[in-house]
Amino acid sequence: MKVRYKKLFFALTVGGAALLLPANTPIAEGAEVQIQELPMVGGPERGDAELSGLAWLGDDLVLLPQYPDRFPTAEGGGVFILGRADIERAIEDRTEVEPRRVPFIAEGFEDTIEGFEGFEAIAFLGSEVFVTVEADSASGTHGYLVKGRVREGLSAIELDVESRVMLDAQSPIGNLAYEALSIHDGRIYVFYEANGAANPTAQAECFDRDLERMAPLALSRVEYRLTDTTAVDENGRFWAANYYYDGDCWKTGSCPIRERFGVGRSHRGQRTVERFIELQLGADGIEPTDTAPVQLELGRGSGRNWEGIVRMDDLGFLVVTDKHPSSMLAFVPFPA
Repeated sequence: MKVRYKKLFFALTVGGAALLLPANTPIAEGAEVQIQELPMVGGPERGDAELSGLAWLGDDLVLLPQYPDRFPTAEGGGVFILGRADIERAIEDRTEVEPRRVPFIAEGFEDTIEGFEGFEAIAFLGSEVFVTVEADSASGTHGYLVKGRVREGLSAIELDVESRVMLDAQSPIGNLAYEALSIHDGRIYVFYEANGAANPTAQAECFDRDLERMAPLALSRVEYRLTDTTAVDENGRFWAANYYYDGDCWKTGSCPIRERFGVGRSHRGQRTVERFIELQLGADGIEPTDTAPVQLELGRGSGRNWEGIVRMDDLGFLVVTDKHPSSMLAFVPFPA
């Protein structure tokens, strides 16, 4: 990748303090990718969908709303399902997609979990399903990892409110919890949202499929928000949605990935960050690979809060936003 340096200096105010960017911020030529929005109908396009997670279950893509009860079914709330063939056709023909709604049964969660703030991430291991929950109680913001099952034929997803473990916050900053999880070799890895200067001892929590806690893995410094992760490949590599909103009140530090690979043109001078980074799962920890990040060409106005990500074979990624700036599903090709 061609990287050139331009003498720049930016002073930004964050929570009353100045955030300074290096004078020689590298500018990565041609490093940004345009998204292809896939218009949705049938419910997930609504602003109150607040889509918060994506995961493949075979050839079915599951779109998880933060509050499934907003999409009622005969057995409770609902999640949205899209077939791979329908997605491929929509990408090729630039047409809309209409997912079907499947029951998402989570009885007792709002009554049992103090400060319940919805579901944040989802992943599957055979017929088992794992989700994270965010909670904001008097003791602060924290999370839960919850287990459930998929009924035959993906006729419903059912959670067990008693089958859960609490996830302690890794920083004192409010409204930060566990928004990403991945599964590899039967182990469930759960990722906290802030893993940079705001959380200098960042780690991925690790559990077996029975939710027995295992030794955590240290996570190398990753600035900005980590909002979702893809499935892990056979080499222990996976991608993460790495986002930062220019209105966030917490301060980030210098970004090693940014310093190494530079930033695209639309990111220059902006606090907003929209990119995907590749991570490597190892025996002693998790760290960024040598692969350059996939940077998205920023749109106008406030940033797009990408809260869900999956790989779309070797073509690129599928991503979803919550309600900021609207509910969106998009295809992002790998850079040429």
